[in-house]
Amino acid sequence: MWAALSRWLEKPSAWVTLLGTSAFLCAVIYFGFMRPARAPRNQAEFPPRPRIDAGIAAAQVKLAANPQDLGALVELGMLHFEKGPESYADAVNELEEARRLGSLDSRMFYCLGVMYQELGLYPFALEEYQRHLRNSPDDKDVRLLVAKLFYLQGEYEAAVKEYERLRYHDPADPIILENLGLSQWGARQIERAVETFGSLQAAGGLPARRAQFYLGQIAFEAGRYQEALDLMQRFLPTDEEPDFGIPRDRLFTALALAWQKLDRPVEARGAWQRVLKASPNNPKALAALRDLSRRSPQKRAKKR
Repeated sequence: MWAALSRWLEKPSAWVTLLGTSAFLCAVIYFGFMRPARAPRNQAEFPPRPRIDAGIAAAQVKLAANPQDLGALVELGMLHFEKGPESYADAVNELEEARRLGSLDSRMFYCLGVMYQELGLYPFALEEYQRHLRNSPDDKDVRLLVAKLFYLQGEYEAAVKEYERLRYHDPADPIILENLGLSQWGARQIERAVETFGSLQAAGGLPARRAQFYLGQIAFEAGRYQEALDLMQRFLPTDEEPDFGIPRDRLFTALALAWQKLDRPVEARGAWQRVLKASPNNPKALAALRDLSRRSPQKRAKKR
């Protein structure tokens, strides 16, 4: 594992990626016990812990007799992967060593991709996922992960291509539509993003409410503040209602900024107070409310 990290960190861009990328923890998908093909996609397919521990012990016995037993080395790495994040360091070392010694077991690619992603090493994770897809091109779950990692690295055009490919096979999937629209927006393909978010609105439910917010943000960026406000206010959550996927502090910050652009300080103050209700020490809201308090007496004085 550390040899692989050292190779990557020798690149000048590696530190930028490592320091500038927030940790994205995906829903980890595990390989089934001794399964030769796909990773299982649900908890019921996980092998029980005693079977994992017994399998690890058996593989270690084989390796003690023959340290270059590639089958036992791959088996040990995948069992450590299945055991969970606390064993990922062992799993990466064992699988990378198996590959160095010449193993061609394609199951390694997926395991290594998940573990590198957990470590925040997105370029390594992408490389492994793409190797997996060359062996299993129809794996929708992994292609979604690839698209998401492109997005998180700011490679929006690459993300758009992946989501477009996914949409071709599943045109009504709201997860694909939402992420395609976000990627198009990131790539500054604004007209296409608006069209995609319009399709997402037709899906109804929570994705439609988020699409409304994204369209409001796009209108705000274009300077159409009243349109932005109208769009974002349409599906405001009540205090008792759960969030619809947009954090309340982000939602009410966007509203507050739109109110300020429209020179409506009373409404802006109310929105900033809602931000503080969701995020009590939000520095942006505290600063904005102080600024509004300073301006109010000045405006009243001017009116007199």
